[in-house]
Amino acid sequence: CALPIFMVGFLSVLPLPGTTATPVTPVYTKVEIVGGPSSIGNSASHWGDLPTLSEESLAALTVYLEARGESFAGKLAVAAVIRNRMKLRYQSDGTIKGTVLKPRQFQPWNFQSPHQVRFDLRKKEMRDSLLAWRLVQDGREIVDGAVLFYNPNLVRTPYWAKVSQKVATIGGHEFYIPSNRQV
Repeated sequence: CALPIFMVGFLSVLPLPGTTATPVTPVYTKVEIVGGPSSIGNSASHWGDLPTLSEESLAALTVYLEARGESFAGKLAVAAVIRNRMKLRYQSDGTIKGTVLKPRQFQPWNFQSPHQVRFDLRKKEMRDSLLAWRLVQDGREIVDGAVLFYNPNLVRTPYWAKVSQKVATIGGHEFYIPSNRQV
């Protein structure tokens, strides 16, 4: 059984021990998103139709969708928020899926109509999003512990931003910690 070497920029996933590698063209995973908060209830477990998407890919895809058009620093910041939420279990069960797919937490997953997203590592922005996710896993602090963010150029100021402490502005996003939490 030959498994391909999967290249992501300068990162790679090697074949399992005892197998050989055959280089192939990059692949993508097609993700179909149907429904929205009203169709999934209160649990991310209702998004069980993502079996081919690894947790790491789901995190990277969320970074890509939330920080599309942002600099690499902006992608790192969004990745850090996801990691911070998981670590602190803020609107999270501590898993990637339970964090990013929790209803009304990450805007790209709130669509009410059917939507398709391709996790295509041939796109530099997606490779950068995956790299950003991997880099923040060492605990580096990008946004001073922020667990909340939004883009004031795209949406009205949410209530939580009015009562939370802004700790960073990176690109078009502002990052916050709830006022009842220490930095």
